[in-house]
Amino acid sequence: MGFVMASYSAARLVMFSLFAIILSFSFISFEASAASESFSFIEFNIAFVLGLSLPVLLMVFIIKPRPAIKKRLPVLLTIALLGLLYSLNFHPQNHLYTSLIFGCLIFQIISYWSCNYHLVGKTLSSSFSLKNGLFFGLFCIYIFALYSAVVSASVAWLLMASVQVIITLIYIWLSRNTSHEVNIRSLTLLAINIVFAAGIYFWLAGNLALNLLVAISVTTYLLAMANGCWHIITTLITRENDHKALSTRPQVQVSYDPTTNLPNYQYALSFFEQSIVNNDSARYAVIIFKPINFQQINGVLGHHNSDILLLQLAYCLQKSIESKDELLNFSTPESPVRLARLQGLHFLLVMDVSQTKHSEDLIIEQLCKELALAVPGPMSFKSFSSFFKLAFGVAFVGQNSHNLTEVISWAEDALLQAEKQQKLVGFFNQEIAIFNQQQLHKMEQLKYAIQHNTLQWSLQPQVKVQSKRLIGFEMQVSWQRQDDEILNLADMMVIAEQSGDSYTLSRQIVSQAFKAIAELQHLNMSIPVAIKLPENSLLEPDLIDYIEQQAETHNVDCQWLMVEVQEAILLMSSPQAKASIDQLKSLGVKISIDQFSGSYEALRYIRRMAVSGIKIDCYSLAKATAGSSDKAIINALITLTRKMDLPLIGTNINVIAIEEMFIAMGGEFGQGQRYSAGITQEELPYWLTAWQKQYPDNA
Repeated sequence: MGFVMASYSAARLVMFSLFAIILSFSFISFEASAASESFSFIEFNIAFVLGLSLPVLLMVFIIKPRPAIKKRLPVLLTIALLGLLYSLNFHPQNHLYTSLIFGCLIFQIISYWSCNYHLVGKTLSSSFSLKNGLFFGLFCIYIFALYSAVVSASVAWLLMASVQVIITLIYIWLSRNTSHEVNIRSLTLLAINIVFAAGIYFWLAGNLALNLLVAISVTTYLLAMANGCWHIITTLITRENDHKALSTRPQVQVSYDPTTNLPNYQYALSFFEQSIVNNDSARYAVIIFKPINFQQINGVLGHHNSDILLLQLAYCLQKSIESKDELLNFSTPESPVRLARLQGLHFLLVMDVSQTKHSEDLIIEQLCKELALAVPGPMSFKSFSSFFKLAFGVAFVGQNSHNLTEVISWAEDALLQAEKQQKLVGFFNQEIAIFNQQQLHKMEQLKYAIQHNTLQWSLQPQVKVQSKRLIGFEMQVSWQRQDDEILNLADMMVIAEQSGDSYTLSRQIVSQAFKAIAELQHLNMSIPVAIKLPENSLLEPDLIDYIEQQAETHNVDCQWLMVEVQEAILLMSSPQAKASIDQLKSLGVKISIDQFSGSYEALRYIRRMAVSGIKIDCYSLAKATAGSSDKAIINALITLTRKMDLPLIGTNINVIAIEEMFIAMGGEFGQGQRYSAGITQEELPYWLTAWQKQYPDNA
């Protein structure tokens, strides 16, 4: 509250001093001019404007912290009015264009002042650039119209004023949700400006006296400046009330994170909220970052030792940015602290971008690059050393949300997006929010579909490619959402993993597979049915018991079930995954390796553990040319598996050209849309009958 009273006292002292000086000079001027010539009406108004403007301008410049008002606007408005009055004072007909140019400047400055508020939900830099471009472009067109004599001066003025009023109205309409006070202030300035524009037009048409035009111009100036003073006073009152509220609010005690000696989440959030209240003209960007490869270090060194490296990292980063005044200081000015520790490995930076003249995104990206370069490397602990890499996520207070907790969470979403895309910096936008909402909606819909068994199940045949003899089926599942989007099993697995429904989905896949096996045996077809399971399902201890239970329920042997395991799971060398595979084999369940790559590690695993077959993707053969690498790799895998006497099934054999190429390479078994896109269990008896008639080897 002290700074408010000091500002008031300074402003009052300056105003009284200048008023006394101006009054003294006025008396001296009148005494001197009594013997010669009295002031003209215009000269009197020039003196009046000079005497009035100086205290107001000084008040705008003196009051600290600066109110949310552009200092250049009242200064330029004063200069433009004085230019207009001087032009009118010296033969206005000879200086008509000069008078009209100064009049246009007054009109545009007041219009610009009406639009000098942030658009809600719009990017600040882009909206200001658009506004500045429109105003400057209109001014240039007006100057061209005056001096080229394309139209008369009155018509040029009328067109300029009309376009300017329309632009201002559009801008006021777009920013209507800012606040009620801002709306009143903008509309007041617009009304003042329209009266001024009408006065210029009628003066050009000869319907308004010169002295009356001067009076209207000065009155317009006075009302515009009064409107600006109104803004200053309301800002000061608001700040005084905020300081009173803060003085009665319990102060949060500074608390530090024990690992990094940085302010913790609770204190940083409370301090941030108070900073927003204290400085309402600031525009804050929330920057969240993390060392993206720190989890591996935890696994090697353990949490206690890795915390020492984290302390070194936090110290180096804090030292590199402690002199940057645009960053929020969570401590005292003598020992600034610009970083705060959030949950987990996340750190918080807050940047005030309201004073920057450059693109906010560029300034933030530059800061993030400096932080990334400030990471010491390699960081060592005893004989262990590692390089840290950082990823950043950014969200803006006010633009994205006014809730700080929500802004921080959105910055963390942008950080995740940057990490996925392997970018240094990610900026939050509504597309990320929409995508997250869509993902949540998909999770809810998939959970409902699994619980109410509304998924679509089908069987895809596996055949001997030359004779077309059936050797098995693969159970396939798809899901048609309410918006008619159809997701396959791979897409469903991703959503199910996120929603925690992967095990429930796996149980349904197993249940449907045993139903299909029982139906095939009822049709005198004893062939295996293959299934794919989500990766984490093999780690569920209850899955083996559920498979055994389903085999007993449907009265079929487990040997007719084949589980296709991703090669990546085998290479993880997880003891729990290996134990689950051993238990499945003990039940008689066949194991097949899906998406086999032929890597050395995979071949070693095949030698150690017998599998019933492998599968390779033949989709790339559709675009393969003679001598292409894809064709050579598939050819080598077919040759390798034949020498190892290991059954190989080629998948995605969708057209006859791929089938012929696959056969020419020595492939024996395949599946794909070439044979069938998928058969429901209701269609299975009719499909088998038709297949056996077409290919007698299946009878």
